[in-house]
Amino acid sequence: MIDKTFPTVWQIFSFKYNTLKHWHALCFTWLGSGCFYWQPFEQVYPNAPPSIEFSSPDQGDVFRIDGIQGGVAWVSVVDIDEDDVMDYLWTINGLGPQGSAQTFVSGNYQGSSIQLPSDPLLDGRTLTCTVYDQAGASDRRSWAIEIGGGS
Repeated sequence: MIDKTFPTVWQIFSFKYNTLKHWHALCFTWLGSGCFYWQPFEQVYPNAPPSIEFSSPDQGDVFRIDGIQGGVAWVSVVDIDEDDVMDYLWTINGLGPQGSAQTFVSGNYQGSSIQLPSDPLLDGRTLTCTVYDQAGASDRRSWAIEIGGGS
């Protein structure tokens, strides 16, 4: 007859090691030292950088500002990491960061646009948009600026 005031070995190991499988409790019981046990692995995905998929002007084109009202450049960005928030830095070489850019979100895409005046000071300079995600990964696109036409 089993004394019910003391728990069985199985009850002790089932309580103390309840996250382990039954064969682990048997290893403790039979071998005394236990068996090697790995916790389940968590899948860790590295951060994917944002990608400028579309832009106006297109990649490699010249940003021509012909009208009196100036011109607009924009980028549309996609990032496969869910809930990544983008930061956009628009710069013109020799003039530094430009603060007049705006951001937008449309479906799976997010992006930014900037409007530049038809100013002869901009002629021959380079406009660059750099996109950063929360982890610091980035993508960049640049255009040569050309002022002409109605200025």
